[in-house]
Amino acid sequence: MDGVINLYKPADITSHRAVQKIRTILNVKKAGHAGTLDPFAEGVLLVCLDRATRISEYLTALPKEYIVEMLLGVRTDTYDITGTVVERRDYSSVKEEELHSLLKQFVGLYRQVPPIYSAKKKRGIPLYRYARKGIAVEAEPQDVFIHEIELLDFSPPLVRFKVRCSRGTYIRSLVDDLGERAGTVATVRRLKRTAVGEFTEEDSMTMEMISEGRYRLYTIDEALYFLPEYRLSERELYLAVHGTGFRIEGDIPRNIPVRLKTDGRVVAIGTVGEGNVMKINKVLLSED
Repeated sequence: MDGVINLYKPADITSHRAVQKIRTILNVKKAGHAGTLDPFAEGVLLVCLDRATRISEYLTALPKEYIVEMLLGVRTDTYDITGTVVERRDYSSVKEEELHSLLKQFVGLYRQVPPIYSAKKKRGIPLYRYARKGIAVEAEPQDVFIHEIELLDFSPPLVRFKVRCSRGTYIRSLVDDLGERAGTVATVRRLKRTAVGEFTEEDSMTMEMISEGRYRLYTIDEALYFLPEYRLSERELYLAVHGTGFRIEGDIPRNIPVRLKTDGRVVAIGTVGEGNVMKINKVLLSED
């Protein structure tokens, strides 16, 4: 069963556990996801099955959209409501118009520090392992990109906003930074991922639907809709399935992944480099 399922992950379950449940329900050999959702978060989680597990890195690179509910006046050690409160601060000076302006400041390239309770690694070890052992370490700042951000509701101490952002963006860090810029502190009370690329909440499926056989399985070709494609000749097909590169004719973008197809199937992922040579990055299907 090669393909991708747009799962609506419920809250209070890890992404890994959600994937394992789908693997059991559908009785597949391999399953993985394309972008972790925190246990307390809910929403779109792309689950890759069997050979589609090999394309998860490309799906992970897609922009994400979230609906965020933040709680003003409270900071926790995890930057979300599941953590221990470490600070309380007055938030009465925060006004709606000011918050509109502050949100706009985050649009574009934005440098953030990942939460200490995160899977981000330092010296090969996830940060949360240091945190759980009480070992003080500094997370390295990283550049992310905020495509758009919009205030949806201002009802202090609760604030809701929508954000579309690049891969690797920690919404918990965004909320912590927003609280500081607003002259108070803040934490994430609720988080819902509403889209990954063009995979949306509206098109997602619950575990109950999947267990009842009511689900859509996106083919590898459909899931990689955002990559350019190249149709293989018989000779190129032979070379591609054996991982051998070849020179191509035509105008194909360089240095970005390309779907290499035959008979409507994606056989491999390649990249065009110098001299118009197609390098094979991943072989997805055999010659048959």
